[in-house]
Amino acid sequence: MSRAKVYIGMVLFLLILISCLGNSSICRAETMKIGFVASGDTINDNSFNEMVASGLRRLQKDRHVDLVVRRGGFTVDSVAHAIRSTIGEGAGIVVVNSMPAGNRFGEIALDHPKVVFIFNDSNVDGYSNVISIDYAHASGSCLVGALCAWQTKTGKIGFIGGNELPVIKDFLKGFSRGVELSGKDVEVDVKFVRRGNAEKGFEDPQQANALALKMYGAGADIIYAVAGLSGNGIIQAGRETGNLVVGVDSDQDHLAKGTVLTSMMKRLDVAVYKECLAVMDGNFTPGRKAYGLADGGVGLTEMKYSKHLISSEVLRLLDVLRKDLISGKIKVEPSAQ
Repeated sequence: MSRAKVYIGMVLFLLILISCLGNSSICRAETMKIGFVASGDTINDNSFNEMVASGLRRLQKDRHVDLVVRRGGFTVDSVAHAIRSTIGEGAGIVVVNSMPAGNRFGEIALDHPKVVFIFNDSNVDGYSNVISIDYAHASGSCLVGALCAWQTKTGKIGFIGGNELPVIKDFLKGFSRGVELSGKDVEVDVKFVRRGNAEKGFEDPQQANALALKMYGAGADIIYAVAGLSGNGIIQAGRETGNLVVGVDSDQDHLAKGTVLTSMMKRLDVAVYKECLAVMDGNFTPGRKAYGLADGGVGLTEMKYSKHLISSEVLRLLDVLRKDLISGKIKVEPSAQ
């Protein structure tokens, strides 16, 4: 390499360095580390955790950020440890999928005022460096309940939740409201993979499979699976018995084409991408953020593998219900958090 080329290279390097020093906020954004604390021990769960991971991978591609990923485990202590671990690795933004533990996580936020925390499904409010994202689970699930009621051939459908956390009760409340609004006389069987707040209920596909097989055996022909990774066991049960399933969080329709009737998507990927971008660009606002049907934060899939099973009249009624939920003509209040 000639001396002239070396000289030109050095000049370009110095110009870039000077530019960074003159606009440090942009350079920090380009090299920012983002932490992600997943719920439980499985990141690639085809559901809750994987949706966030998808949004962060997109951000990594668009803004060249570094990701620090930790498994949150199943206790408040293990989640808190994972959060602190990402901060120790230099994360300036920490996204947390976890159980409600507002006071404990609020203390961590106070201890690290320069870090911005984004919590999904946890009400951590009142801190200048915390964003809490709420999703309209009940509204999206209302559509699921009505669809299942209109589609059942046995007059019996099911709901299997990962556990009994308020967020899961939101899904159930909306689902039950949708069944009611359908105008059909339909029985709803409700089960939980784990009782109480046990997070392991979201990572036990074997138990979920057993519950689903029993539910199908008792006459249900469609089950709404609100159970994270455990939902895979419910989908397998649907495949084994020739019955239908509704997935959750991500588009799970492809996991068993024609068996998964639809999925109630919770667009954590979009919400996390948008909120992280706002933080990086310096224009975020702390507090609670709501994502719902109107902005695409929740909603059903296109049903490209199952739409042939649904009549045009049911599709029309479903669209009317969606519009009524968006307009507020029909309301589904969330469960108390």
